[in-house]
Amino acid sequence: AANAGLMAAAILANEDAALAQRLDDWRAALSASIPEEPRDE
Repeated sequence: AANAGLMAAAILANEDAALAQRLDDWRAALSASIPEEPRDE
């Protein structure tokens, strides 16, 4: 369901610059939260 929501947001962002920016910011934050090197926990 999450992927469908992201796809819907991306479609809506084509017509809404503010939504597009929020989506880009969210994607950048998600990418930044992933460590460069895997670690054992």
